[in-house]
Amino acid sequence: MAATDVASILNDNNKNVRKWGTQLLAIADYATEMPTAFFDDATGKPNALPEGFKVLGYISTDGAKMSRSTESSDVNAVQDLEPVRSDITSRNRTLQLTFLEMNAWVKALAHGLPVSSWPTKNDEGFEFTDGETSDFPYYRLIWIGQDGVSTDAHYRVEAGYRVKVTNQGDNTKNRSDAEGEDQTFTFFRDPKTNKTFYEGEKIAKA
Repeated sequence: MAATDVASILNDNNKNVRKWGTQLLAIADYATEMPTAFFDDATGKPNALPEGFKVLGYISTDGAKMSRSTESSDVNAVQDLEPVRSDITSRNRTLQLTFLEMNAWVKALAHGLPVSSWPTKNDEGFEFTDGETSDFPYYRLIWIGQDGVSTDAHYRVEAGYRVKVTNQGDNTKNRSDAEGEDQTFTFFRDPKTNKTFYEGEKIAKA
């Protein structure tokens, strides 16, 4: 085989590097129907959010962090030091982000309320009182991101068919930092659709 240099066999494209500076996260009650199509084929842009989804506003510059973990169980034999078989025993997906708008919808989510119990408007103040809580509700979740502008834009949609808040971070109030609500969502399989997670990307069309 003839020798070659690395540069001559590179297959990279800097147009495929993504930075999601413009993004949103929307939440709806679990009873809300998910879209059958997330993109408009004619424009390449995401379809409008279905009725019932509420956009939760500013997200901190840390962005939306998707964490994934997989665990496996190995089978070992006396004849080999390496496993002779490995089977996946679990797979977990979580999404963590910090909301920066301290409005009624963000606070309602932090207090574990279903979307149907959220105030109609998000910017007219709020009052919530925690009492006995057995669990948080399940939600639908849609994240939409835009990289670039105009006909150079790429759009990404990520969706959870059955998610709930499974962890909440610190809520700090001081002079130098903006208050934030740190929320972590865990994704579960939806028995209605047999789906857990969707991810898609389109390029804007002229």
